[in-house]
Amino acid sequence: MRIMKLSSSLFNIPFVNNVLFYDTIDSTNNKAKELAKRGSVDGSLVVGIKQTAGKGRLGRSFDSQDDDGLYFSIMLRPDVATEHLSRVTLVTALAISKSINSFCNVRTSIKWPNDIYLGGKKLVGILTEAGPDYVVIGIGVNINTKRFNNELSDLATSLYLETHKEYDKAKLLDRILQQLNDLYEMFLKSNDLSFMSGEYNNYLGVLNKDIYLIPQQLSLKMSNPSLIDTNGLDTVHCLGINENGDLICRDKLGELHYVNSGEISLRPV
Repeated sequence: MRIMKLSSSLFNIPFVNNVLFYDTIDSTNNKAKELAKRGSVDGSLVVGIKQTAGKGRLGRSFDSQDDDGLYFSIMLRPDVATEHLSRVTLVTALAISKSINSFCNVRTSIKWPNDIYLGGKKLVGILTEAGPDYVVIGIGVNINTKRFNNELSDLATSLYLETHKEYDKAKLLDRILQQLNDLYEMFLKSNDLSFMSGEYNNYLGVLNKDIYLIPQQLSLKMSNPSLIDTNGLDTVHCLGINENGDLICRDKLGELHYVNSGEISLRPV
C-alpha cells in the first residue's frame, strides 16, 4: 500500500478531512473513537495495514492481521438524532456493495444490517459505534487473502478467492469512500432511508426468503452463529427494510413485524 498516493487522493473526497495511516494498529475503530473524544474534526479517517485486535459486531473479534485486506474507520459528526445513527450502518453497507460490484464486476449481497457476502461467505464486516456527538464506521474488506485458517475457511472469503484476481487496495478504498460520501450526503438531507431502501432491498440476501430470528442474548453466546440450535426459534418471511432500517417480516399468521438490528440477529432457513 503506497501511503503518499493514498493520502493525496483521499482528500479529494468531500467528507474526508483528516487521514492517519498505521503499519500496525490494535483497532482502527479504537483510534477513531479516541480522536472523536479528543475533539478531532468531522471526517477523520484511520487506515491500518494490519490490525492486532480488530473488532466485530456483538463484541466478536475480526480477523485482520494480514496485510492483504483493507481495514479502516471514519469518524463523522452527523447532525441527526442519536437514535437514528444506526441507520449509517445500512448506508455504509449499500455503499460498499455498490463499490465492490462495480470495481470487481461481482455480485455481492448484504446480510442485514452490516455484513457483505460473496459466494455465500462473508467478504466485508462493518462495525458502527456511536458516541454522544459522533459515529465511527469501521470497515474490514477481505481483498487479496489467499487462504483462511480452518475455523474461518467455511465462513469467510476474499475477492481474490472468488475471482482469482488481485486488486489495488488504494483504488478500492477511494471507490468505497466516494460512494459512501455520496450516500451519506443524501442521508443527511433525508434523515431516513427512504431514498435508498428500494436499492438496499435489491442487495438484501434474504429478501423474499424465510429466516430464523435469533435473540441477541443467544447470538452473543456463540462465537460461530451458524452453530446455533434453531429448534424452537420462530421463522418469518423477509419483506425487506423500511425507511427506518427495520427489517419487515411476516409471520405464519400473516402479521407484520418490524425488527431492529439492536434486538435480533437473523439466519436463513
